[in-house]
Amino acid sequence: MNRHLSKLIKKSFSFSTKPSQNYTMPHPNWNKPELEQVSLEHKTAITFGDHFAYYFIQSMRLGFDVMSGYKRILPFQSEIVSEKKWINRVLFLETVAGLECIDILRSLRGMKRDQGWIHTLLEEAENERIHLLTFLNIKKPSLLFRTGVVLAQTWYVALFGVTYMFCPRVCHRIVGYLEEEAVKTYTHMIHEIERDGSPIHSWTTRKANHHSIEYWALEEDATLLDVVKAIRKDEEHHKDVNHYFADDYTQSKPNPFPPGK
Repeated sequence: MNRHLSKLIKKSFSFSTKPSQNYTMPHPNWNKPELEQVSLEHKTAITFGDHFAYYFIQSMRLGFDVMSGYKRILPFQSEIVSEKKWINRVLFLETVAGLECIDILRSLRGMKRDQGWIHTLLEEAENERIHLLTFLNIKKPSLLFRTGVVLAQTWYVALFGVTYMFCPRVCHRIVGYLEEEAVKTYTHMIHEIERDGSPIHSWTTRKANHHSIEYWALEEDATLLDVVKAIRKDEEHHKDVNHYFADDYTQSKPNPFPPGK
């Protein structure tokens, strides 16, 4: 790999993995019963835009499942998803899941207020970034993985940005379906953590980072399993918010989601 490109990619990932609680935006904190009550309900596609969004996400998931080793397609591939594969999978997911804040461009382009919608979307984007930083505290990705993230973000941001200019409803539906898949992935991850003998079963007793405990207001003895459950609940919330925006998107109506809700 070209040395200059290698340095550029490393520089793009030279952020700290220690988020400060003093700078985080308002966000929901979940109690124990809420962490266990997560819906896998699918939003039925009705319009052409809905069907496009659904099949777009399904095609992305299929490719991602194969590349990340999550889905076995060749005889020599292992059916066991290792800890490294799990972390790489969720790291990649979180690097493309925080594009909701692109809505601010619509307000700037139209030179008008957005009735507070951007606040909820910025909170979601930061929440996804916290998810990313949380898993980076567990394991750092390789340079090859980081290169793949840079290339994927370049393609996805360009496509998503252009689509948002003309079809913001479709983009929020895309994010809604993406979050549905995230909830499924984290649900499967939780089952694996709780399964005896799995590569990530140690997460049932491995203590959570103190920044995660502060951010989600978890108990002092919280484990990585508790953190993953909080992240899954966040993703369910993002799913519901973006499907709501896709159903009733207009910047002429006030944002119904107050800060931190």
